[in-house]
Amino acid sequence: MVDVGVGELRRSRARLEKQGLAAEQTGDGASSGLLLFYAAECGLKAEILRWILQREDTSALPSDLRSHDLRRLAKALNLQDPVPGHDPLRCRRHKDSSWIESHQLHEAWRYGAELRAADQKAALEALKSLVKNARKGS
Repeated sequence: MVDVGVGELRRSRARLEKQGLAAEQTGDGASSGLLLFYAAECGLKAEILRWILQREDTSALPSDLRSHDLRRLAKALNLQDPVPGHDPLRCRRHKDSSWIESHQLHEAWRYGAELRAADQKAALEALKSLVKNARKGS
């Protein structure tokens, strides 16, 4: 992992959020999802560093938080799940209904896996909520 500072993470969160919302407006759900996923990851990591660990760069993140597991990152900040019980970042594939787990979702979008429209829509809304919550500390 490339280590970056809190300010860099926050700027990246803002840039990726803007691009993700623009992609959503054009109807490109996969690009929007991928960009919002990474925006949420940057925002959550920035807030963990700033408010929980009180450190200035990602070299201070413990190994379990140096991942793409947004649920784990949100839990470290004591954020509530957007929908109790159901993981809105868990999506079913269109072709065979197999599940893509939340920590794999960025891979599914990056590699072009076709996801069920309703699941993808719920995931996009959950990601926007995570980005909004991560932005509160900025």
